[in-house]
Amino acid sequence: MSTKRIDFDKPYIEANGKKYKFLRELTIERFKALDRMEVEFFYGFDMQKMFEKLKASFEDLNKNKIADASVKVYNLMKGIADRVDEREHIVLRICSLFLVTDDEDITKWDEELAKEKAADWAAEGYSMSDFFSLAATSLPGFLKSYEEVTADTLGEAANK
Repeated sequence: MSTKRIDFDKPYIEANGKKYKFLRELTIERFKALDRMEVEFFYGFDMQKMFEKLKASFEDLNKNKIADASVKVYNLMKGIADRVDEREHIVLRICSLFLVTDDEDITKWDEELAKEKAADWAAEGYSMSDFFSLAATSLPGFLKSYEEVTADTLGEAANK
């Protein structure tokens, strides 16, 4: 059995007996949820972890530990490329913001409903790459950042 593909020319997908339509715009609450997810999508961790890592780098700089700070900042940048295989969870959460049923309250978003949607999509056998495409095109600036990090990573690999 092959994976099922999302037809992006249609305004909806069907999964596990439900019809999920594509939202082209987000309500305020869903946009706030997307904003929180964006950092996790890019770096593989949430805003709190990002703050902690940047704070540790800043403290190293204040202590004149330039090499330690450089390593920490480099690891943050490399996080985008290193987390590609671990994004499934956040990708599906992001897609749950944009794929909704007719009876869904689009003024809200919650984790449990996102899990139910992901289970429906998995049961239908959809290709994960289509959800990755939907999430990536929904995040401003992602593709440019991803291309830059990928190019840097490929350049490092070629120089080894």
